[in-house]
Order: sequence, then C-alpha cells, then structure tokens
Amino acid sequence: MGRHRNDSLWMKCGALLWAGALVGCGGAEVGAGPVEARGAQGLAACAYVITTNTYVGADWWGTLVFKNTGTAAMTSPTIAFGVPSGVTCDHDEPGWTHTQSGSTCTYSRTSGLTVGVNASYTFYYSTNSNTSWTASNVVISDPSCGSTPPPTGNGLTENQKKVSEGLTSIWENDTPVLAYAYSENIQDGRGYTSGRAGFCTGTGDAIQVIQCYNARRSAANGNLMAKYMPGLTTINNRFLSTGQSQPSTSELDVLGNWRADWGTSYNNNTTRADFKACQDQVSDQFYYTPAMAEANKWGATSALSKMALYDAYINHGESGVKSLVRAANNALGNTGQVAPAVGYNGITESSWLQRFLEKRRDVLAADSTWLQAIDRVAAYEKLRRRGNWDLSAAVRNDVRASDCWGSSYPFSGYTVRNINADGTWSTPGSYTFSCQ
Repeated sequence: MGRHRNDSLWMKCGALLWAGALVGCGGAEVGAGPVEARGAQGLAACAYVITTNTYVGADWWGTLVFKNTGTAAMTSPTIAFGVPSGVTCDHDEPGWTHTQSGSTCTYSRTSGLTVGVNASYTFYYSTNSNTSWTASNVVISDPSCGSTPPPTGNGLTENQKKVSEGLTSIWENDTPVLAYAYSENIQDGRGYTSGRAGFCTGTGDAIQVIQCYNARRSAANGNLMAKYMPGLTTINNRFLSTGQSQPSTSELDVLGNWRADWGTSYNNNTTRADFKACQDQVSDQFYYTPAMAEANKWGATSALSKMALYDAYINHGESGVKSLVRAANNALGNTGQVAPAVGYNGITESSWLQRFLEKRRDVLAADSTWLQAIDRVAAYEKLRRRGNWDLSAAVRNDVRASDCWGSSYPFSGYTVRNINADGTWSTPGSYTFSCQ
C-alpha cells in the first residue's frame, strides 16, 4: 500500500448521517442552502444485508437472499443488480416482473410482498448465461423506506468501475489498491476512519458495515468486530441526538483494539470475503448507487461524468453533491433546475461537467484543509479536455490544479499512477504534468 498522506486523510470519511442527509466527512456543507434531510426512521428502514449472492451457470439459475435489518417492514421491494456484459435476464418468478437496461436487471413486484423486520427473503432469477458469476451492485429499494431508488439507466461497466474506484483510492490512500484493511484515527473529529471508503465511527457509516458483518458472521464464527456494537451504538445515539460528528473512540477502546481487529478481519482468509462484501455493499448502497442516479437525473450519460460524481459522493456526500449540482446548473443558466440539464437550452455534457468540476474546485479552494487536495478535481478536468468519456484510454493523474486553472493553487503531492482501461495499474517512470 502507498503511504498515507496527512494532508489528504481528512477526506477519507464519506459520512452517512443517519439523522439527515449524506454529507462529506471533510466537515463542511457545500453552499449555504438548507440540508436536504431524510429522517433517521426512513433511512434506517432501508437497511438490509445480502446474505447469499450466487449464479450457477450449470443450472442457469441465480439466487439472492437479503435480510431486512431496518426498523420497518418492506411492502413491495424492488431488486436491481448488474450482470456480465452480454448477459440477458430472461425469467420472472410468480409475482415478479423485470426490465433490463444495458447490464442492469431491475425486478419489481406485480403484487404486494411483505418482508418483516429481521426477516429474510429468497429471490430467484435466470439468465441466458451458462457460466457462473456473482451479481454486482445489488440494490434493494422499497416504497416504505427512504433509500435512493436504483438508477433507471446504466451505471458503470465492471472495468469502468474499477478505474473509477482506483482513481478515488489514489486520493484516499495514494494507491489504486482499495484499502479494505486500513484503519486509523486521523484526528479529524470523526473517530476511527476505516476501510475502502473511509467509514467513520463517529458519523454513522462504520456501524452500517459492522451491522452487515454481524448478519453474515457471528463472534463465535470469527467475527472480531461484533464486540464493538455496544460502543458503536452509544456513539451513534449521541451522533443522532446532536447531529454532530463524534470524535470519541473511548467507547470502542475499552472493548478491544479497533484498528487491529478491523485489519485482521480483512487480512484473515477465513473472514475476508464477508468483511469485504459488507464494505462493498455499504459503499455501493450509499455512494455508488446515488451517484449513478444523480448522473441519470441530469442527463450525464458518459462514464467520465459518472466517475466524477461517484468520487464527489465519497468526498462531499449527498448534500454536498446536490449543492454542487445546483451551483453548476445556475452557472449554466438553468436556475430552475430543469432535469435533465444536458440538452436543456443547448447545455452539453461537457459544459455541464466543466461547471460541476469548477464549482467543486472552488469549494476545495475555499477551505485551508480541503485546498491541500485540490489536484483531485484536476484529474477529472484533464480527462474531460482529452475527451476520454468512456474511459477506454488509460487514466493517469499527472496533472495539478495549477496546470488547469493557474498557478494560485498548491501542489497536492499525490504519487502519479497509470490506470489502464481494465483496471490494472502501474507507476510510470517518467511523466510531465499537464492539463491537456
């Protein structure tokens, strides 16, 4: 793993505020508008864990089992998931119907279905594929809860998502390798920052990972993190009642060594798959899926725009991204926030993404701590100027904000990496900083 940089670790937490909207762990709202809040009850009711996810090619048969870990019964769930390129979903079990857009299959109910609190449901499907694989980006939504619905259009392909997450991981850990085992108290007032998306113990998203993990594996079955739930619950209740990030880790420290146990949970061959799956699930549910929905809403169809929004969700959170989008639309004359914005009054996707990145640049530049990571935004601007819309060409972060927008911006100091279109990567021996 690459070195952890003190000037960028503050942004590792993509905080999930159970009591309100998603905001970035950097600690500041974007813009001065009101927070677009969702109630804790509604958000909690959307909680679930995927306990089985298999597709057996020899049987042409897929199985998904999910458990409702929320506080309200689901009444008519919708299930969306990704299949490999070229695969077609071709069967509806009784009570279900489906649509397919690209590689995303979305199943909805033709009649009511109740999945009670702590109850599990087994969903079956079939495709035209005779090879075995695992469904990707599984999202469960329901009218009874407040979760973001699955995107109606395509998300990123498997390789595009690898490239996107690899680039974000450079900003987070100075390497394209996702840091599932990472955990540290970076002294940013949000407790321990851990895992691939910087889940924070003091902002309500680390507890989501541990709840998921507990549903998959008990303490008797090797779950080292189960013992921390009482401490996490105490911290989270205080977070919910105050609406403020919680810096304290003492409630966890009396129960064990959080950092060591988090790392071991991933590094242990027996528990790795479950622990990794829970981090992936929470990241997809609260960052990737809302980002794809945001892109589809505003008419941003390219992989590059979706990648930029995905990174912004992890960095700024939901309310921050929505404020950036409003500011970008206003700058383009779309003061009425007409959606989709692309195509409205001649707005192109390139101009929309340009304004979005400029507004994000300005937010980072306005804060002395955030300013230290401003080259993060320049990488997406360089890709826009080069026209790498489908990410078919290699992505390289050999660009500084000063290369794109002038010498007043400082150098963030990220190690330059080269990420190929299939997600593999290398460290180039030589490079030239440029925004072209």
